Amino acid sequence: MNKWIKKSIEIANSPGYLDKLGKIYVMNMNPERPLDGGIERSIREAFNNHDTKTLIKLLLEAEVFPVKDSYIGFIRADEKAIDQNPETVERIGDRLYGLGLEKLIQEATRPKETNRQLGSSFRSWLPSLVYPILEEDEFTKAKGIAFLAGSDKALKDYAVKHLGCRLTKGIDVLFKKDDIYVIGEAKFLTTPGGEQDRGFDDASKFIKSRSGRAKRIALIDGYIWLKTNKGLHSKIVKSNLDIFSALLLKDFIEVL
Repeated sequence: MNKWIKKSIEIANSPGYLDKLGKIYVMNMNPERPLDGGIERSIREAFNNHDTKTLIKLLLEAEVFPVKDSYIGFIRADEKAIDQNPETVERIGDRLYGLGLEKLIQEATRPKETNRQLGSSFRSWLPSLVYPILEEDEFTKAKGIAFLAGSDKALKDYAVKHLGCRLTKGIDVLFKKDDIYVIGEAKFLTTPGGEQDRGFDDASKFIKSRSGRAKRIALIDGYIWLKTNKGLHSKIVKSNLDIFSALLLKDFIEVL
């Protein structure tokens, strides 16, 4: 078994794992996203008048649509679809009216989902490792240990341009130790089942794609490390890949 996988299993099945992880993936209470007073009044009026087209158009002005529906993205991009697809509008309208007016307003102002902010939370934690986080020019010239600053796209672009890596999406971390470069993904898998299987499979695929001169790692935390999860636990143990908890990143760097 890869020693980093072994250490990750040990730490995740020990007291205090979630407490330590809370320093990386901070679960902030997000504020609600209020509607403009005029828009809220118009929404209430359209709802009470059963004016479905107007109701949908008004709700598209909110940051979040009250119901999750795969067709909303298309309508946001092409609002005339509201007039051209009466059956779809009626179906979405039925879901909106089914909520009731107060629940609809509540859903339209609900806080941003915390799990959508986990990537930025991970990046905010990196300075606590007390390694320099440098812009591209300084990073390229730096000796010893240094992290590259920037968005996931900026990190990907650097890895493609300077390290010869073939990447199709952004990465979460890029650092070097002398002449050794490392790129990685960071994931906090919050629910058992399909999501964590996909998370593990994505991480495996990322690491096995060995293009370029950067070593690849995947920093995965959450339910995935529990010994009780027998199917996926067995896959992890057999993988022998550099997949490990973000809590071990500093240890990994020190012995790199």
